[in-house]
Amino acid sequence: MAASSGQRTIVITGCSSGFGRVTALNLARHGWRVFATVRKEADAESLLAEAAKEGGKEQITPLLCDITVPEQVTRLGEAVAAATSSLDALLNNAGTAYAGPLELLSPTDLRAQLEINVVAHLAVTQALLPLLKAARGTIINVSSVNGRIATPVVGAYSASKFALEGLSDALRVELAPFGVRVVLIEPSSSGTNIWETSLQRAQDRLEQHRDGPYQRLLELTEKVARRASTGRGGFPPQLFAETVRQILASPRPRARYVIPRSVGRQILLRRLLPDSLWDRLVRRTLKW
Repeated sequence: MAASSGQRTIVITGCSSGFGRVTALNLARHGWRVFATVRKEADAESLLAEAAKEGGKEQITPLLCDITVPEQVTRLGEAVAAATSSLDALLNNAGTAYAGPLELLSPTDLRAQLEINVVAHLAVTQALLPLLKAARGTIINVSSVNGRIATPVVGAYSASKFALEGLSDALRVELAPFGVRVVLIEPSSSGTNIWETSLQRAQDRLEQHRDGPYQRLLELTEKVARRASTGRGGFPPQLFAETVRQILASPRPRARYVIPRSVGRQILLRRLLPDSLWDRLVRRTLKW
């Protein structure tokens, strides 16, 4: 279905669950035309069913797309272009996490981590840039606090988010003459399933090395993943959606938004402390 004249439009990747799904539903309720990517037909059906209950079903168009598959990204760009001549916003949200000590992480897993969290985001951005330029729109890349602070166990995930931060900083300047804004959101842990998925993926590695020298870090991996997946100590995903709306409503959004704001103090501390002191604090905290 084509977007109506004057209706604001957005593509959100990774809407099967988590931040993407919550944000798609939130923006649809507020009148946005949402093109929501999912990987399975069942996820598209459940998204529409939930949108129907909240009164935003007509505003959401699910699109099947694995953003790591170039042909599917090309089709995504074509489908959105067929529905609208311009695109007000892109939320690069899809992502995953491979957790565990780096010595135990296979090169294949590291490549997969970087592919979905970095390379695929740029591919989606490139496919939709003509529409974003036409609207002088906004690109929001979902990084993480781990994109500013690297810690044990999540080294591969941090590497992918550090890379996304670098791409975003470059894109922000490169696209400025075209009126396209580039914004980073840096959330801490929340009640989404990214870490539960990571834990399931790492189960074999956890069992194989549970009695080895990395036993404590592996136990920490499991503990952190389970805690994050249940949302204990994290922020509500709805805060993420409201932050997206705040960014899209601003004529001059900031380059970075930390969620929640209190985490900004940790980022500042990391920036100010010498590396040697920071490392000692981390090791003391982890008893490592």
